[in-house]
Amino acid sequence: MKDILAEINEAPTIQTNRLPVITWRWLKVNEFQLDDFTMEKVLPYNKGCFTAVPSGNIDVKAMAENIHYLEAENYFKNKGNIGVSDTFVKMVDTFYNTGAFIHVKDKIQDPVIISYKPDESNPMIMDKNFIVAEENSEVTVIIDYTSIDNTSALHNGLTKIYAKDGATINLIKLQDLNDTSINLDSNIAYIGENAKANYVSIEVGSDKSVVSYISNLEEEASESNLDSIYLVNGSRTLDMNYIMSHIGKKTLSRINAYGALMGKAKKTFKGTLDFKKGSTLSKASEEEYTILLDKTVKSQAIPLLLCQEDDVEGLHAASAGKIDEDQLFYIMSRGFSEKEAKKLIVESYFTPIIDKIPLSSMREEIQNIMNQRLMDV
Repeated sequence: MKDILAEINEAPTIQTNRLPVITWRWLKVNEFQLDDFTMEKVLPYNKGCFTAVPSGNIDVKAMAENIHYLEAENYFKNKGNIGVSDTFVKMVDTFYNTGAFIHVKDKIQDPVIISYKPDESNPMIMDKNFIVAEENSEVTVIIDYTSIDNTSALHNGLTKIYAKDGATINLIKLQDLNDTSINLDSNIAYIGENAKANYVSIEVGSDKSVVSYISNLEEEASESNLDSIYLVNGSRTLDMNYIMSHIGKKTLSRINAYGALMGKAKKTFKGTLDFKKGSTLSKASEEEYTILLDKTVKSQAIPLLLCQEDDVEGLHAASAGKIDEDQLFYIMSRGFSEKEAKKLIVESYFTPIIDKIPLSSMREEIQNIMNQRLMDV
């Protein structure tokens, strides 16, 4: 532990979310640099994390040292510490202070709901979550990171997904930490034959948020879909690194990211579609669109397409711009103020993704957060 902390504390800058293939250094997009980060020790998190545990053929436990699933553990061990950074992933993987182990053996209708709520007595969340789905099983897991007071919190999280043949894992994450907190979130998945890993990522909080999703489509016809929405206001910074690694034949992946920037916010989107040797007949697409609500925001997008195979199909696109004036005029002509019209336009991009969340209370919570953030439009 001392070696990991020393490595962090002795470095004036920590490189996170590094691109799989680097580009020109002067563009300053190869990684996100976390400056002047220090950490004395891992503090305890003295709260439970389960809000709802469904019935059925499923085991849900608090993460502990005596919980093991060797098949999955060996796979991730061979993959190495992949996520926002090797150091942060190694730290949470070894010295977590909370977390969940979910073992699914059948199709589970109701979601597992996990809540991590930092406060003055629990300012550090270092959660290790492990989701294993047996063949042809299915589960939805919802994880909510939300501040409940003004405490400056640190979240360093790691979620591992192991979806066996024919299994489906749906992972939904909401991050709404306060504007003095730091969010570091690593997600990595193994996806078996005809299996699926589907993500919904909602990023609306933290002073600095660094997020990584990596899907390894290992077997034939494995699939992964990532729907992401973000609203970054004030002087917040968001760095997203999404990687779809196509390894098996006939694999499918899709990344859709939609967001809005306000004030002096900064955002970097890095989306990589990586077709490995042997991934013939695979298909992938990615699209990222950002609405710029102020002239003072900064938006960067790096959609990457890497290919070692001939017979594959990859589509990628990214765009950023102001709200369409004709669309704005049309809505205002129906009796809405300019502020109301802008809110409606922004919300229209987010709603299709929010509607994928099966929990009505969480959908309402996100809508309320969006409405509050958009009051300054």
